[in-house]
Amino acid sequence: MAGGIGSKLWPMSLSAKPKQFIDLFSIGRTMLQQTYDRYTHLVPKENIFISTYKDYVPLVQQQLPEVDPRQIVAEPLQLSTAPATALTLMHIVARNPEANVICAPADQLIFDHEVFEKQMREGLDFIDETDNFLAIGIKPTRPATSYGYLQASEDTRDGFFMLKSFTEKPNIDFARLFCESGEFYWNTGIFLWNVKTMLGALRQDYPDIEKMAAIIAEGQDLDTFTAIVTEQYPRIRFQSIDMLILEHHTNVYIAPCNFGWADVGSWKNYYDLQQKDSDGNVAGDVRHLLYGCHDNLINISSDKVVILQDLEGYMVVENDKVLMVCRKNDPAFVRRIMNDAQMKFGDEVM
Repeated sequence: MAGGIGSKLWPMSLSAKPKQFIDLFSIGRTMLQQTYDRYTHLVPKENIFISTYKDYVPLVQQQLPEVDPRQIVAEPLQLSTAPATALTLMHIVARNPEANVICAPADQLIFDHEVFEKQMREGLDFIDETDNFLAIGIKPTRPATSYGYLQASEDTRDGFFMLKSFTEKPNIDFARLFCESGEFYWNTGIFLWNVKTMLGALRQDYPDIEKMAAIIAEGQDLDTFTAIVTEQYPRIRFQSIDMLILEHHTNVYIAPCNFGWADVGSWKNYYDLQQKDSDGNVAGDVRHLLYGCHDNLINISSDKVVILQDLEGYMVVENDKVLMVCRKNDPAFVRRIMNDAQMKFGDEVM
């Protein structure tokens, strides 16, 4: 899944080039490329589909030239991940109506690739033999409010826990209770399922999904298919795949995983993942002088020298159009700033 705009990492992540198409950590591979590399070790390259927004198709083709254009599924409108998943599923069903699927975002880091591959293969074996969804969960390391929390019941099957409850982005008090209980896992947004299981979940909201898949499978009248999608897609309900699976279905199990995982969903996450100086500041390769500054993030794309005094817990970030100085630990406020800036200054800041 590579169709979002990454608004919580604005103004580095822009609507014209969101975070999944950026080399965030200066390692020579963008987030999309790293995700693609990761899954080539699990499935054949011809079985990897990229779900993205139509305007980002050229970026996908530029960064993954080895991917067959037929494996890039373009959504005509950004309506969150459930509609995008349904659209991609049509192409998968057309190719293999018995397929097992891993659904994963393109903006995550995995640290132990061997353990990751082992646990993903165990998950694929599980969904191949059952009609259940499998949600990948990570034990929380702190009471974070930016993640969804999966509560595990005592019921197990093949080493996986049945989902007891799901809470999306709780307040800090609940997040603290969840962490202390030992029953909860962070929702990574990685899901596994068999095609038939997901088809059953989608039929109510997408009644024509199998008919549309048949059109693709026949390889005929693809212009008609595209026209139908373009016409019907805007009428679909905005919904995330996480909420569709975790809130509306009871056949969900949790796979507790320990392969090392990080979401790069906000500036706070980005700061936490970076190397810091003795005062907790992150400045990377930026030329800087800091006086009495602690726990700040500096991300400047130009050759400017940055000089700061007595700043604590802030971020100083810029692009060609925007310079933003604000507290770094409030992703919701960053989104508000972005919306306010767009309303006042127009799309040029996006």
